[in-house]
Amino acid sequence: MVKRVFKGGIDLHQDSALHLRGIDNYKNVESIHPKKVYIPVQQHIGDPAEVIVSVGEKVFLGQPIAKMGEGLGANVHASISGKIIGVKTIDQGQGDEMTCVIIENDFREEPREIHHETIDELTPEMIVERVEAAGVVGLGGATFPSHVKLNPKEDIHTCIFNGAECEPLLMADAALMVTQGEKLLKGCELVLKAVAAKEGIIAIEDDKQEAIEVMRKLCQTVPQLSVVEVPSVYPQGSTEMLFKVLTGKEAPADGSTRDLGYLIINVATTAAVYEAIDPGIPLSHRICSVVGDVKKQKNVYFPIGTSIEDMIDFCNGFEGKPSKIITGGFMMGKTVDTLAASLTKSANGLIVINETHDEDITPSPCILCARCVEVCPIGLLPHQLEKSYLKENWDRLEKLYVDSCINCGCCTYICPARRHLAEHIVAGQQKLKERQA
Repeated sequence: MVKRVFKGGIDLHQDSALHLRGIDNYKNVESIHPKKVYIPVQQHIGDPAEVIVSVGEKVFLGQPIAKMGEGLGANVHASISGKIIGVKTIDQGQGDEMTCVIIENDFREEPREIHHETIDELTPEMIVERVEAAGVVGLGGATFPSHVKLNPKEDIHTCIFNGAECEPLLMADAALMVTQGEKLLKGCELVLKAVAAKEGIIAIEDDKQEAIEVMRKLCQTVPQLSVVEVPSVYPQGSTEMLFKVLTGKEAPADGSTRDLGYLIINVATTAAVYEAIDPGIPLSHRICSVVGDVKKQKNVYFPIGTSIEDMIDFCNGFEGKPSKIITGGFMMGKTVDTLAASLTKSANGLIVINETHDEDITPSPCILCARCVEVCPIGLLPHQLEKSYLKENWDRLEKLYVDSCINCGCCTYICPARRHLAEHIVAGQQKLKERQA
């Protein structure tokens, strides 16, 4: 295994263990039609949505099944048509349980349209209203409600559309850009109009040349949009790193890029914004890269609430004895311990690692090599943060800017001592929040 290191990031293309398990034909997106879906009422930052359907009720594809409250949140919709057969708490495989609406598929895929308008007919307020009704959230993994993001208090002059899909193995956004570029382009126009921005930049990593070519050709018809190649270095897709690479600036430590007039939004989210307007359907499906030790790696277009078990079966089952299952990316994803867990709006990846490929992660003492410092995209001192956490030195942890950590996992990945740096830093963040509450 070779690990090429950059100042602030890692070139994961040189990791042979990852490179050998990628999707061959990423443009061939297959659709799964499960017999049942198990839709959690919380798939977003904020409070859980309140269930508004009953057992036995027939629902249409796209029908609201859980409504957001007065605070931060997002609506949840039926991802298939069929009958509600249960509303119950289901283990989501990460030490938590979630209320889920269970729908039995009638395979009719009867849609429920909401609106159908052109961009010219819409005001910024109408765009935000449609996005809110459609339950759109950040599909890059953060799941921040998009109607809030598209209604900023700050003046926005530039939108950055994040197509820098830097997690190794994942090709969901690349497939979207190559196969649904027109939809993305129209979504970009809607986002620009919603925030009254004059310019839009579509940022794509330089190892995705086909996506770059497709989007550059499409952008020729929209003068305010351009495509910019960025280095394929992890975590290039993070807001902090992408913003610095594109602008040479850093967001305020106590603020965001919006304070400087830039709004950053994921390309899959942007496409979902367009779908919320035309044909007026809510967020009910997305593309997920199913990779690693499954018999057939695929990009899968799935209805929200599909179980991990159904998704793996759709990919012809496990290759070898599974050791670890991760939802999201290899670096920032979450390990789950049950196949009954649901794939949600945040699931851009599902990664299986078998016992043969699972590495020993038993930690040994820190050797003070400072590799974690070299690769940290924020410029933190991960080894010192971990030391402060383990010694319960909360004041020092705060002084070392623990809250600035984006949990990209670069420090853990590069550490020759196999220290659980990112895990301990995140635990430190949580501890400080608890102490400050």
